[in-house]
Amino acid sequence: MSTWRAEVLIPAHRIVVAVREGTVIELQGGDGPSTFRAYRSLPEAVHGMIAWPNTVLATGAEPVVIDPGYQTQGDMLVQALAVRRLTPGDVRTVVLTHLHSDHISAVAQLGEVDLYVHERELETPYATRQRGLLDRVTVHALTGDAGEIRPGITWIHTPGHSPGHIAVAVATEAGTVVAAGDTMGPDPSWFADRNPPAGLEFRDDHLAAYDKITGLDPAVIIPGHYEPIHLGAS
Repeated sequence: MSTWRAEVLIPAHRIVVAVREGTVIELQGGDGPSTFRAYRSLPEAVHGMIAWPNTVLATGAEPVVIDPGYQTQGDMLVQALAVRRLTPGDVRTVVLTHLHSDHISAVAQLGEVDLYVHERELETPYATRQRGLLDRVTVHALTGDAGEIRPGITWIHTPGHSPGHIAVAVATEAGTVVAAGDTMGPDPSWFADRNPPAGLEFRDDHLAAYDKITGLDPAVIIPGHYEPIHLGAS
């Protein structure tokens, strides 16, 4: 099996704003999860949030980008690649955990890539809204519950946050690194305690996804929107 290197190319970050009496207020906690908890903390205010996900770079036989991120961070994507002496033209393969705009829209910075996404994501209403982005790439629809994208890069179906959500496993010398996406939730305690909120939609699917991710025996889990979890290789 091929061995890769996996790293966070652009780290997750949240910006929460509220509009109250015509004034824009920015809320910022000490980390991503605490900023998320501030999202609705101001009474009688209109709230909005921009949440960049963790963008992951796997390097080995070729550079592979997992979840390019928001278009608002598109220039950051190009610059982050440049720091690693890569150009957008060097990246021909992109893998998406799901098709929400905060994970895909910066793909426009990479040009005409081969894009891998689960077929169930392509059936969603928000996939239609991404049509312009999808028209510029070659879409490879993943089917079933698991598969291989490249030797050493595999995926499993982890619905919950979205119907076609996947987690991507990258084989590295230090063990398996899993880009787990948003099924992990916005708060680390969901996964750590195996106790997502009682009213969470598709809660059982989230719990099943946690077990499937753990079953990959990961050394590192990179969630969608908070810091990586280092578990160590067994």
